[in-house]
Amino acid sequence: MDSKGRIIIPCQLRDYLHLKEGTPIIITNSESRELRIIPLLDTTVYVETVFTDSMGALSKLMDVVSRRKGEILMSSSKTVERGKVAEWSAIIDVASCNIAKLEEELKKLDVVKRVKIGKEF
Repeated sequence: MDSKGRIIIPCQLRDYLHLKEGTPIIITNSESRELRIIPLLDTTVYVETVFTDSMGALSKLMDVVSRRKGEILMSSSKTVERGKVAEWSAIIDVASCNIAKLEEELKKLDVVKRVKIGKEF
């Protein structure tokens, strides 16, 4: 790490991870103080949902992603209006997933008001 906090990734690792200049990455940490670098490649999508803020609603969304074999790399949720509206956004690896089917199944959920899936982060 240099004096500005930048981390140098050796070319062998960049090649292995298919990292190129401008490739977005996520760096996460674990409780054991390890860093994990996740490149956001062509198989990664951004999912934004607006749904009813009710008991179990978020687990319904995650269940669909799991059944469709999407891998949630990072997500966040928030209540917009308690008991009425909530939002969930996620970065999902869809390498083993049909994106159109995922979106279709999410939209069919009774709790979902809006779903947007795209490549923009």
